[in-house]
Amino acid sequence: MCLCLKCGCFSCKNTSGRKGKKKVDCLAILLAIVLPPAGIYKKEGCTAKFWGNVVLTVLGVAPGSIDAVIYVSCS
Repeated sequence: MCLCLKCGCFSCKNTSGRKGKKKVDCLAILLAIVLPPAGIYKKEGCTAKFWGNVVLTVLGVAPGSIDAVIYVSCS
């Protein structure tokens, strides 16, 4: 994982600086913290990433939440 120095996100291909940065959906981040699979489902639907997060959340809420917050905020 690499931190982009121009716009402050992880692994960004954006070379134009902060102007091209996407807005982060606050509801999706809140859902990712409280109920991790719901945040990913809101962002992209029922995909393999969603089911992977369901498995992480069953193993422990903290790993599921961390994965969901990183995914929702970076994509």
